[in-house]
Amino acid sequence: MEDKITFFGRVAQWVENAIMTRLVPKDSPGVVFKWLFKIPILFYKVGLPLFGDFILLLTTTGRKSGKPRYSPLEYRREEESGYFVITAGWGGNTDWVKNLRANPNVHLQAGRRHFDARAESLTDDEVAAWLLHAVQVNPASLKIWSRWAGEVLDGSLESMYKAARYFPSFRLIPL
Repeated sequence: MEDKITFFGRVAQWVENAIMTRLVPKDSPGVVFKWLFKIPILFYKVGLPLFGDFILLLTTTGRKSGKPRYSPLEYRREEESGYFVITAGWGGNTDWVKNLRANPNVHLQAGRRHFDARAESLTDDEVAAWLLHAVQVNPASLKIWSRWAGEVLDGSLESMYKAARYFPSFRLIPL
């Protein structure tokens, strides 16, 4: 798993940790943050993918409307395959997860790279391993995840298995 984090990435992690542990509601992003989290869409649409090192633009098909739906999401790359992996908060109770489960065929933009992909769910073992690795890269994420999971996570593999059910994750395989 890639561990290269730029200075900009470290600053973004710090800001994210502060926002997610102090300001964002525990049970959902709420109206204000739902809109704020969409700001990277604007940058992608005007051709300035400033967040391409850690935020991709996922396009799903609306499960009810059939229209394209855009979601900026943090991602990581699997070292072995190079595939993108995305993780949902709020127990997966998000529109993008519901849309993706209804139709796993998606479009991605990561930086200036565009491609179609198919999403597949990660197993609890894979999610636990990813969470464990993410904690090693950003130990402050434990505080965020503990808050969302509703139980204290200590950073052990065992606690990451407990947390896996709260953070559905998907591998995006290019078509």
